[in-house]
Amino acid sequence: MFHVEQRTDIIVIGGGHAGCEAALAAAKLGCSVALVTMRSDKIAEMSCNPSIGGVGKGQLVKEIDALGGEMGRNADWTGIQFKRLNTRKGSAVQSSRCQSDKAEYARRMQGVMLAQKGVTIIEAEVKALVVEGGRVRGLECFHAEKGRSILMGGSVVLTAGTFMRAVMHCGARESEGGRYGEPSSNGLSDSLVSSGMRILRLKTGTPARLLKDSINWAELMEQPGDNPPRRFSFYRSEIALPQVPCFLGYTNSDTHRVIRDSLHLSPLYSGKISGIGPRYCPSIEDKVVKFPDKEQHHVFFEPESLSSDWIYPNGISTSLPAEVQEEFIRTLPGCRDVRMARPGYAVEYDCLDPSQLDHSFQVKAVEGLFTGGQVNGTSGYEEAGAQGLFAGVNAALWVQGRPPLRLDRSESYIGVMVDDLVTKGITEPYRMFTSRCEYRLSIREDNADLRLSPKAMELGLLCGADRERFLNRKREIESGRSYLRSTRLKPTERVLNTLVERGLPSFTEATSLQTLLKRPEIGLDDIEALTGYQASEDPNVCETLEIETKYLGYIAMQSDEIARLARLAKLLIPVQLDFTQVPGLSREIVERLGQRRPSTIAEAARVSGVTPAALTAIVVHLKKGEHVHPQ
Repeated sequence: MFHVEQRTDIIVIGGGHAGCEAALAAAKLGCSVALVTMRSDKIAEMSCNPSIGGVGKGQLVKEIDALGGEMGRNADWTGIQFKRLNTRKGSAVQSSRCQSDKAEYARRMQGVMLAQKGVTIIEAEVKALVVEGGRVRGLECFHAEKGRSILMGGSVVLTAGTFMRAVMHCGARESEGGRYGEPSSNGLSDSLVSSGMRILRLKTGTPARLLKDSINWAELMEQPGDNPPRRFSFYRSEIALPQVPCFLGYTNSDTHRVIRDSLHLSPLYSGKISGIGPRYCPSIEDKVVKFPDKEQHHVFFEPESLSSDWIYPNGISTSLPAEVQEEFIRTLPGCRDVRMARPGYAVEYDCLDPSQLDHSFQVKAVEGLFTGGQVNGTSGYEEAGAQGLFAGVNAALWVQGRPPLRLDRSESYIGVMVDDLVTKGITEPYRMFTSRCEYRLSIREDNADLRLSPKAMELGLLCGADRERFLNRKREIESGRSYLRSTRLKPTERVLNTLVERGLPSFTEATSLQTLLKRPEIGLDDIEALTGYQASEDPNVCETLEIETKYLGYIAMQSDEIARLARLAKLLIPVQLDFTQVPGLSREIVERLGQRRPSTIAEAARVSGVTPAALTAIVVHLKKGEHVHPQ
C-alpha cells in the first residue's frame, strides 16, 4: 500500500550543494518545496576536499552569490583560509578560493535550509519518477518507518549527485554507496531509462584522510592565506572563523615506485572500474602512469575542520588498497610515521547525458523534470551549486507559467557551463576553467553582481538590504566612471612633483583621469595622490573601476563581438527542420545536429564538428524558407 504525501510545487531530489541551492531559489520565488534526501544530517556535506572556489570555480561562486544564492555567504562564514589565485596574471583569470571548515559549512547550510520559509525536508530514498503522458507528476519514495509513498509535485529537480547505482572501490573491496558510510540510490536510474533518457557511467575519487598529530609539519612548507582575507559574497557575510595555514609537500621517486609496483591492485587498472574519471583531477595512479617524466607532484595538506584532527592530502586521490595507500603516503615528506584516519576510495556512479536537456535544464523527454549538479556529468561543489540554483529557478518559473531564465555564455560562467553541457554533452566529468570562457575579460569575479544581480532583482531572488547594497555599489561605480571620464588633470608643478615622488612618468598636456588610469603603472591610489579624489571607501568598488578602465579598449572589442553573436543567435532553427534536406551537409554533421537539436545558429556553431561551411549552408537554407519537414 502506498502513502500519498501532500502535493507540493517543487520536489528536489538530493540534499547536496545543487539540491540546497535549487530548494532555496525555488522557495524564494514563492514555491512550496519538498527536499527529499536519504539523510538530513548529511545536507551540504563536503564529500571530498573541504574547499570552495578555485580557478574558474571562484567565478561560479561569485555568480551564485550575485543571483541570490547561498554558497558564497556560507563559504565566508565558515572559511578558515582564503586565497586569491593567479594574482600574477591578468584580472580575467584571477579566482578566489577558501579552505572551509567541513563541519561548520554543513551545519550552517542546514540551518539556512531549516529557516527558509516554504522548504520541507523529507528523509526517504527515491525509487522512481511518476511520469504520466510525458510529464513528471511526482516520485515514488521509500521511508524507513512508513514504507513506500507517493510524493506529488508540479515539477521535479533531480540533483542526485554521485548516488545513482553508486559503487565504492578500495583495492579489491567493493561496496554500494555514493559516499563513505552512506547507501547507494538504486532504482532511480532504471526509472530514468524507462522514461527515455540516456545514462552514462562516470567515476570520481578521494584521498585518504590523515591524523594531524602523526605528521611532522617541520618537513613541509607552510602556505599561509591572504592577509587580509577577501570575502566571496557581495552582500551580508563575515569571515568569522580563525584563519589557519595549509602546507605543501611533494611526491618523490619512492612514492611513484610503490604506486607502479601496485598498479595491478588498483581497480582503475584491473578493469573493475568502467566509469570515466575526471581528466583535470586524476588519481595519483593516473598521474604516475600518464606523466612518467614528472619526478614529483604537489600534495597540499589541508585541515578539514578546526574541530577535527583530520587532514586532507589534496593531490593523491586513489583507489589502491588501504595498505598500499599507507605505504606510499609514508614516503611523503613529514609522513614517515603517518596514521590514516580513513583510506581513500573511488566512486562509480550513473549520470545523465546532459545533451538531453534544453537551455533551461529541463529534460526534453520529460516535461517538468529539471536536473542539476553531478547528475549532469559535472565535477565539483561550485559547478553543482550553480546548476542547482539555475535548475531550481527554472523549475519554479515553469510551475508559475513564467518565461525561463536564460544565461548566455557572453554574460556569465554559468551560461558557458549550461551551453557547453547542453550543446556538446560530455565524455568525462565536466569541470569549469577560465579557459572555457571566450569573454573572460568581460565576465570577471569582481563584476558578477553588475552582470547578474539585476536579473536576480527582477526575478525576486534579491530583495531588501541586499538589493539596496547592490544599488549603492552600482551608483558608486557609475559615479566613478563619470568622474574619471570627465575630469582632466593639468601638468602643474605640484602634479609633476608628485609623479616624480611616486616614480611615475610625467605628461605634458591636460589629460583625462581615465586616460591616465589606463597606464599600467598608474593605479587609483596614484589618482588620489594627484587629485585628492577617492572613488570609494569600498575596495571592491575601486577594484572594478580600475580593471574596467585599464581594459576599456579590449572590453569594447569584446562587446562588439558579443553584439555580433547576439544578432546571429536570433536566427532560429525550427524544431521541425530536417537536416538531411540541407544541401552540403555531411552525414556526420547531420547526425550531430540531429542529436543535439540546436535551437539557433549560434548553438549550432558550438556543436562539435560543425564547420563554418555547414553553418552557411543552414543559413542559406533557412533564408530560402525550405525548412518544412517533408510529409
